[in-house]
Amino acid sequence: MKGIESFWEKGNFGKLFIRLFLGLFFVGSGIQYFAGGISALRLLGSIFNAIGITFWPSIWGTFSAVILILSGMCFLIGFFYRSNCSLLLFVFFLKAMTNWYISKNFSEPEFLLNTLIALQLFGLLFIGAGRFSSDGK
Repeated sequence: MKGIESFWEKGNFGKLFIRLFLGLFFVGSGIQYFAGGISALRLLGSIFNAIGITFWPSIWGTFSAVILILSGMCFLIGFFYRSNCSLLLFVFFLKAMTNWYISKNFSEPEFLLNTLIALQLFGLLFIGAGRFSSDGK
């Protein structure tokens, strides 16, 4: 029984689990934006309107989709974990603020999802990647 209790006391397995599935989510959502074509990338680039960047939405959308894919892959393996957490937090915070600005509704599902992911990333920024990462911290 002690083996089972000691397994559940290990926080590193929980960090690995969260890191793997959130990383897969980020990579998958970045690929979806590329699969959606230029209109999906323009829509993603429009999130930068929240901070006053209104020019070249397709370029900024491509930049954001690349951040989602590359940071998601690095997030999976725990490479430059806190830097990638910060980049992803920035993107999802902007997505949440843009959704709120457009709908003015706090119960909008897309706003809630983006806010939840941003809050998770904020917490993970302080927790760290755990022992089972490429950084090994």
